[in-house]
Amino acid sequence: MKGKYKVNRYVGVPVETDNSGNYQIKRDGDGGFKLHDWRTGKHTNGKFKQVGQIFLTENNLKVAVVAYEPVAFNHRHAYTPLQRFTSETVPTALIETAKKALNS
Repeated sequence: MKGKYKVNRYVGVPVETDNSGNYQIKRDGDGGFKLHDWRTGKHTNGKFKQVGQIFLTENNLKVAVVAYEPVAFNHRHAYTPLQRFTSETVPTALIETAKKALNS
């Protein structure tokens, strides 16, 4: 089928920088955080390289990849497409913290 492309689902956690420029998990009012799902789209820029890599959503929110898996092309509309991958990554400790929420 013309126009098909590889689709992955990425489980990610929104991140922000602290005053020192280090990435940290973006927390809500009560100190918690939520993991969300995104996918590669036809117009997604950049390439996925590793867990911990940061991507931008279509609303320019920075998100760190916690986990990923392939998605069947015809199931892609169940997830929101991401805008582009960056070359930035977050520390392993941040990913481990987010993975604990994923496993619970």
